[in-house]
Amino acid sequence: MTICLDDLCQAAADLRSQGINAEHDFIYGPHGCLEGLNVDDEFFPHWELCLPENAEALARVDFAAIKQRRCADWRVEPPIALRAVGE
Repeated sequence: MTICLDDLCQAAADLRSQGINAEHDFIYGPHGCLEGLNVDDEFFPHWELCLPENAEALARVDFAAIKQRRCADWRVEPPIALRAVGE
């Protein structure tokens, strides 16, 4: 299954059609609005889904692997380096 990150609303619908509990969602924080997917009550922001190191897990629709890659101090907001390039 290919997940199109250009349209997270459609991506959530495609995941649901595969039996995965997914919703297109927005979280508002101190730096504005973050778009992403809620999968089994876990929010995956768009910036995280776009990381090259998560491409393989995303292709396998393995959100547990993406979550497992998170460091201990992971935050829903993108790292400062990504904020600088507008992600």
